Amino acid sequence: MTHHLLGVRIDDLSASEIEAMLEDWLRDQGGHTIVTPNAEFLLEARENVAFMDLLNHSDLAVADSVSLQYAAVALSESRLVNRLPGVDLLERLCALASRVGVRVLLLGGAPSSAEASAQKFRQRFVGLDIAAIDPGRIVWQGSYLEVNEDLLRQVNAYAPSIIAVALGSHKQEQFIVQVRAACPSVKIWIGVGGALEMISGQKKRAPRWVSKVGLEWLWRLLIEPRRWRRIFNASIVFPLIVAREAFRCKIFLQSTRNVFTEIRRQWTL
Repeated sequence: MTHHLLGVRIDDLSASEIEAMLEDWLRDQGGHTIVTPNAEFLLEARENVAFMDLLNHSDLAVADSVSLQYAAVALSESRLVNRLPGVDLLERLCALASRVGVRVLLLGGAPSSAEASAQKFRQRFVGLDIAAIDPGRIVWQGSYLEVNEDLLRQVNAYAPSIIAVALGSHKQEQFIVQVRAACPSVKIWIGVGGALEMISGQKKRAPRWVSKVGLEWLWRLLIEPRRWRRIFNASIVFPLIVAREAFRCKIFLQSTRNVFTEIRRQWTL
């Protein structure tokens, strides 16, 4: 099933359905792109049509946070049943790569986080062929990114089947669109944002129960207070925009009931 939240497509697939799709993609000739939208993605997409187009033209859009599940029931009668955070999805990709014998490349992230994450994955998944590359400084030139040709040579020399790009929202999705035709070995591209910092241990991941009930924003504020503005946007501005949209569509009262029902459901999962 597919949802559209504030103009952004979200695919509602179970973990097993996603894994079957990924296995099929590894057998395909072309490259496929995965995005993992959260509240911040949707807010940026409202202000940036180019970013919304990147998200909506992906091959798979997987909800990264519970806030999108609340938004789905607020704006429609249909539940967004499934979500799979980018950290978990990357772990599943590495497990799949280890099982079928293909290479994984981690690109970007905070200093040393990609190599540290690669080492963690090697320890966890026996026989996994995984490497990390520091892409250097990648900057915007108008609506495009300036990408070093030497970086593409490094990628193609390693010839991975899966690449996880950690450059932050919008930049990583734009990077993938720009370079995927120049990297023919890659079957699966995924933007993973700050996932490598959590996998490497540089940032502590919120406990499962915190994420489940939608309080990850509070956890992030406690451990990264300098990011208060982004956290404010995701935890305050996004719900207000969803509420305004529900009010505009004259479904505010029903939306409120739906959200509280979903909150209770998440608490009992």
